[in-house]
Amino acid sequence: MSCLHNSTVFFKCKQYTCKILETREDFSELRMEVRSEQKAEQVFCPFCGGKVETHQVLTETIKELPFVPRTPIYLDIEKHQYICTSCHRTHTEKVPFKEEGTRLTKRLANWIRGLLVCRVPVSSISKLLGVHWDTIRFIQKKYITESLEKHTKSLKESGYKPKMLAVDEFAIHRGHKYATSVMDLDTGEILWVGHGRGLTDFSAFFAEYDMDYLSDVVAVAMDMNASFNRLFSEKMPWAEIVYDRFHMQAQFGREVLGSVRLEEARKHKENAKQLTEEMHTVSSENRQSMKDAIRVEKTHYRAVKRSRWSVLRSKDNLSEKAERNLQAILDSHENLAVCYAMKEEMNELFSLRNTEEASRRWLAWFEAAKSSGIPALVSFASHKESRIPGLIAHAKYPISTGKLEGLNNKIKVAKRDAYGYRDEDYFFSLIRFLSLPSIRAHT
Repeated sequence: MSCLHNSTVFFKCKQYTCKILETREDFSELRMEVRSEQKAEQVFCPFCGGKVETHQVLTETIKELPFVPRTPIYLDIEKHQYICTSCHRTHTEKVPFKEEGTRLTKRLANWIRGLLVCRVPVSSISKLLGVHWDTIRFIQKKYITESLEKHTKSLKESGYKPKMLAVDEFAIHRGHKYATSVMDLDTGEILWVGHGRGLTDFSAFFAEYDMDYLSDVVAVAMDMNASFNRLFSEKMPWAEIVYDRFHMQAQFGREVLGSVRLEEARKHKENAKQLTEEMHTVSSENRQSMKDAIRVEKTHYRAVKRSRWSVLRSKDNLSEKAERNLQAILDSHENLAVCYAMKEEMNELFSLRNTEEASRRWLAWFEAAKSSGIPALVSFASHKESRIPGLIAHAKYPISTGKLEGLNNKIKVAKRDAYGYRDEDYFFSLIRFLSLPSIRAHT
């Protein structure tokens, strides 16, 4: 710091020169005097083109990129205000190294942009560079807007049009407040983000977006949200609806396997309770056998309760011990075994690539599910049967919302880093910005 304290800095930027460096005694601040060397004879009125003369000298202070973290550098800039000798209008000379709309140099603003692209939180940038977070947010908004406009212009000039889309909702606040996003699966770019997930909410996508740009879309991946299905069928009838396999599998695991497994566990728990109550009425000779029966029921109860992940996973992902334990449970629980077999067959159906075979086997799967007599499985099949065309379409277009789900995780991280966003429109623009290929390459 002693070197800085005794140094004289000189730089020249167009008509501006700097020759003086001041340092506070505690080295908490550096200050430079920057003066304009421009002469009135070199300037013409921007309004009428007439000659001007110096009206007054103004001083403006802006912040420069610090040499040392948390040691701000201020540039005290002396610039001229000119008055036209013809139209008598005034104008002030511009500072070429100042970031427009801020009191920062362009170099400092560019550093802020770079740190933002690298996902450094706004609060950390503020502490590091000594810039208020409102200013950082202003620079970020401006950079996001410019990047999105540049990207959109580039796509239009190249004639690119998306062919595969994915649509899904994500939570933006606690209390079941959601937003919906639409992704181009080929580029990974988020095309649109909007409030809500209902029919009226999602209608905004078709009202706001250029439908000619979407004229080449052949398939759209989505979950079984009725709003998504209905609107795409109405607004884009040429595109096939493809139901996401992961949503289907997750719902089957939750509504069928989870329900049946808990029901089987409940039966063992009730049997153990009933045997315990009856044990006091039996003779002492039979009491030991009753205790053994209670112990067996409790063992089965614990095994079934703990089998959640074994039941949900594919057999290929189980260890030998886990597979043996699962097989023992399935052998002694018929309903659970049937549902597990239906789950394995459903997974195979999503690997089919022939639509005729897919149609035949999906129809057979739903018939088997409805005739099983297992309430949870029958209910699931009855509710999903109307979606068979979208399940068959997966054989022709094996797409899913997985890539969009992956971006949703990035959204959660961005939201957590910022401790939430009060300006949701800005947050939606940030989501689109983070999905740009040029930005993803840096994150």
